[in-house]
Amino acid sequence: MPDPVPQRQYYSLQQVAQILTLHPETVRRYLAEGELPAVKVGGARAKHWRIRSHWLDRWADDNVIDPRGATGKRNRR
Repeated sequence: MPDPVPQRQYYSLQQVAQILTLHPETVRRYLAEGELPAVKVGGARAKHWRIRSHWLDRWADDNVIDPRGATGKRNRR
């Protein structure tokens, strides 16, 4: 019997803001600028962002700031 297809976990903009402890407008700006990967859902007038948990994990790993002084991607701008 084949392995079941893993179910993809998606987060809303509000959920991502809570997870990252950021203001929702900050997350919205990251999404609009394409800095945080996401998809818009809701048909022709799509208004709702959805972020896959895998994308969020990768983004967080790439944008971490080490409190001991090492710089991550976000500090190199």
